Amino acid sequence: MLFSVVIPTRNRLTLMKDALRGLAAQTLSFRDFEVVVVDNGSTDGTFEALSADREAYPFALNVIRNPDCERGPAPARNLGVREARGQVIAFLDSDCRPDEDWLSAAAVVFKRHPSLSLATGVIDFKPEQVTQIGFFSRKTVVALEEHPTYPTANSFYKRDVFLAHGGFDESLSFPNIFGQSVEAADTDLAWRVRDGGGAYQFMPQAIVYHEVQHLPPVEWLLEPLRLFLLPALIKMHPALRSKLLTKGVFFYPPSAFYYLLAVLFVLVILFAPSLLIWLPFVAVGVAALKAGTLAPGKVAKALGKLVLNTIRNYVMCSALVYGSLRYRTLVL
Repeated sequence: MLFSVVIPTRNRLTLMKDALRGLAAQTLSFRDFEVVVVDNGSTDGTFEALSADREAYPFALNVIRNPDCERGPAPARNLGVREARGQVIAFLDSDCRPDEDWLSAAAVVFKRHPSLSLATGVIDFKPEQVTQIGFFSRKTVVALEEHPTYPTANSFYKRDVFLAHGGFDESLSFPNIFGQSVEAADTDLAWRVRDGGGAYQFMPQAIVYHEVQHLPPVEWLLEPLRLFLLPALIKMHPALRSKLLTKGVFFYPPSAFYYLLAVLFVLVILFAPSLLIWLPFVAVGVAALKAGTLAPGKVAKALGKLVLNTIRNYVMCSALVYGSLRYRTLVL
């Protein structure tokens, strides 16, 4: 068997079924792949529903439970690989639907390059949901070309290579304050494989489509907190610095403005606090420029977005500064 598709899931039954429908539409022969779904502590009946429907799918479907379900998806993925029978592990997220040629495209690449250790493909939004993307949507999931973080939403590893490197480092996977996964295990493993001389290729024809996720405002504001792990990754894999950071320091180049603004704010408080009275007027002026109009409603909307984006960017900056101090590696 060529592929084992490993999918960890938690309380995503509807999305999981969409992923399985995408796999049932694959142009690759169903004899050439199996699907291993690892239920990571779902309470929505995922395990029971998928177990009952196993015979409804044209491919071999193995549904297993992960007893270590409180530390994010890395332990679940490792368990799935141990249960897998394929030569190549194809990782897919449970909120993604593969294109019908996903596995066929990957099969061509792996047969053409038998020494390949790792490959990744395109991640895009589900086409039918593109018009639903809004201000509070999570937009960082898209990867239209090779991305140095090598996300597991669409990645392939030779099984023997995966096992030889010890799989995902489970200490780099844990839940955040909202109970969602925060991890850097995918990036860490990919770079361990590459640092060890493993051959890699990007596959533009191997496409998966990601669910458009609409976050509650508070969760959207705090989402960048996960970036505190980035300095740890840079410390472990120095080659990642030139691939992911601008000038070897900045993860998000406009953040330099926010750091400068923070310094100026402190200086104003210390030496000219009376100038703070002008801050609301400056904010409204910037909002009007962004809105391109003086219409009160549009200026107010632009001002709201400006305030929220500023808070979110300072959450990101704070996470990176904290991570830089904690791991003693500068990333801004």
